[in-house]
Amino acid sequence: MKPRNKKQERILAMSGQLRPLSNAQMQWALNYTINHFAYRLKNGKAVCLKCGHEWNANEGVCRCPHCGISLEVKTTKERVRKDKSYFNIITAKGGYQVIRMFLMSVELRKGMVAEPSFQEIGQYWLDENGTATVVGLKRTIGWYVDSFDYCSKLELRRDNDAFQFIADQWVYPRIKVTDTIKRNGFDGHTYDINPLTLFKELLTNPKAETLMKSGDVEMLRYLCHSPFNADEIDFYWKSIKVAKRAGFEFEDAQMWMDYIKMLERMGKDLHSPVLVAPHDLKTAHDLYSAKVERQRIKQQREKDRKRAEEDEAKFEELKGRYTGLVMTDGEIVVHTLNSVAEYYDEGSRQHICVGSSSYYLKENTLVFTAKIKDKTIATIEISLKDYSIIQCRAFANKVCQYQDRIAQIISDNIKMIAERKRA
Repeated sequence: MKPRNKKQERILAMSGQLRPLSNAQMQWALNYTINHFAYRLKNGKAVCLKCGHEWNANEGVCRCPHCGISLEVKTTKERVRKDKSYFNIITAKGGYQVIRMFLMSVELRKGMVAEPSFQEIGQYWLDENGTATVVGLKRTIGWYVDSFDYCSKLELRRDNDAFQFIADQWVYPRIKVTDTIKRNGFDGHTYDINPLTLFKELLTNPKAETLMKSGDVEMLRYLCHSPFNADEIDFYWKSIKVAKRAGFEFEDAQMWMDYIKMLERMGKDLHSPVLVAPHDLKTAHDLYSAKVERQRIKQQREKDRKRAEEDEAKFEELKGRYTGLVMTDGEIVVHTLNSVAEYYDEGSRQHICVGSSSYYLKENTLVFTAKIKDKTIATIEISLKDYSIIQCRAFANKVCQYQDRIAQIISDNIKMIAERKRA
């Protein structure tokens, strides 16, 4: 893409003035951005694929006696290993923050010194306003990150997921930044945050600057993770400041944010140092998690109750003729559930879903409860078509030990149920 303004012309001109990779940068990429191996034969001789040194070694992780690289010793007949990695060099040029993206490809041969090749894939140029301009290779048709035309020139390109992904890979530890980013708190470390996102936030978001300068790396990492997280930081910023003044350390930003949301749901004061800066975050988080769950259950029950009141008329139409049915064998008493409320009470008492699943609105079934004295022993659902028992459940859906006797009671009183059906 041809430059359309003086800014793009200047960026493209400065792009051609950037220095090539230094020997130190290439050596770092080879040492740290790929996994290293030593191939071992059955005679015990192992060969480092990086430097070609040969020595006696056992399988496992060790260091090469010659080059000192940490590697894994593998017994194999292979002689060649191909590998590649993406890495970034962060520098500054002409007042712009530059993220240079490189591809390293290497063919490791047994007994030979590794000779990697390097190619620059693209560059991000960030101005003082955090606006990014992309200079890179041409993309080809394909979903893979490696879908580049490696013979194309570094030109102005549209930003895309591939460049963003590569910019979040390995970062060379010696970093050069603009005076603006340095002023905004950058201390030479990206802290495993995507450098592109980190620099954009430091240039545009005062809260990111504050978190960086105060050393709140976990909260800064949370902010940079997604725009949604950044919005949450904005919303709860006053609570964050209260917690900081109280000496709280954000060791787990996600857990703290979840905790604050639960405080808000429970109607608590989000500006109280005692609440927003707990001595033990996990204990406080678990405590309010249980409170929120109890509140949710209470609200759900109330919602179910209101729905039940609305369903009462329908229940009367479907089951009204059966209410008041009582059957017994002298010890076990079986009777119908006579209202929607009784269905919910039965479900809560027996830990079953007879109420929450709206059994009271099922047209061709009838539900009974069985008791011995005042203790509920089972909940029974029968078919109104053939009066067979569909299910007989004890507490928490367990098998009822009295189900044969209950079945006999139902069988002995089918005539009474049938008369109610015809009424």
